Amino acid sequence: MVGVGGDTAQYALSFAADGDTLGAAGYNGAGNNHRLVEFNAVPDANGRSAYTNNVTSGANSVALNPTDVLRAGTDPVQRVSSSGNAISALLADTNSPEVINYIFSSSEPTAANQATAATNGWGYLHVVEFGTDSVQIVTDSTTNAPSGLSPAELLAIYEGTDTTWNSLPGNSGGSAATIVPLIPPSGSTIYKTFIADLTTANGGSAPTLSSSVKTVEQNDPTAITGSTNSANEIVPFSAARLALWNSAYFYNPNAVFGSNDTGSGNGGHGSAFPTTGTSTALSSGVTALTGTPGDGGAVYNSPITDYVIFRQSDASDAAWQPGGSLNWVQTLFSNPSAPTNPLFANSKGKALIAAAGVTPAYDDLGDVSHG
Repeated sequence: MVGVGGDTAQYALSFAADGDTLGAAGYNGAGNNHRLVEFNAVPDANGRSAYTNNVTSGANSVALNPTDVLRAGTDPVQRVSSSGNAISALLADTNSPEVINYIFSSSEPTAANQATAATNGWGYLHVVEFGTDSVQIVTDSTTNAPSGLSPAELLAIYEGTDTTWNSLPGNSGGSAATIVPLIPPSGSTIYKTFIADLTTANGGSAPTLSSSVKTVEQNDPTAITGSTNSANEIVPFSAARLALWNSAYFYNPNAVFGSNDTGSGNGGHGSAFPTTGTSTALSSGVTALTGTPGDGGAVYNSPITDYVIFRQSDASDAAWQPGGSLNWVQTLFSNPSAPTNPLFANSKGKALIAAAGVTPAYDDLGDVSHG
């Protein structure tokens, strides 16, 4: 069963399918005849997009269009890289048999999406919540920023009203250095959530971003740590991704196979993976701003939800694994007759989701939409 989706939720799906590096096996570890397949939104396992000229931010970056072969015997197609694109891809897949079975998304389908699903003869797009995350503001561990920033303060920073740290409320004794506000690409869940929150802080009017706002890779701490001005940069970031970074999951991409131990406790892989090298896990080098803002407002921390979405018509498919009685929807995502049995609802699946930094939160929402 093949799935594509957005960057924010991808590691929870990856761990659920193939296990984590702490030794917990995913669904495919049971050796079943048919497998759960997940294609990350980005082409790099460290969560980075690909660029043709090794420049990951600003006007000089040139993004590569990476591709995937989603099923045997098919041509390469453009990699799905966001929640919105995943929903569009699922709706466009009217092939028989289907190429894409499910998607992972941090957005619910819209009413228009549900209407298209009905027109396609699927009934609707079935939505299952599997976890929660949040958007926080992160900065370099040696930052000049105060310990916390409120939505109102962030609005002033991103619109260019407050340009130095000591111009912020309650921070007159702070650094006089210029703030460098960063933001992920406009198609990302983090961007959309952050802009929606700034719109709310602006009384319902969309913010006008200052020319000083720089676009950088989503959920990539090197957007800050790789800069020569990192102490003055801030960016909205997934709390779950930061937790995954802090779990020592990511390793130096310059280290060849055999030069590191591939994860905490050797990833549960035993002697099959060489451990003779000296490479160590990467540190994010960034920290979330969680303290009390100087203006007395609440610190910025905006909840987001992760979903899996599939065609309702697939809920009546035949049994999936040879000798079994459950179809793939019932096995993995939704089984009204046994609500706690599907992988994403049971303790094993929740533990794998939690290992990806996401807070497990199962809710079979069915036919829902927003907008």
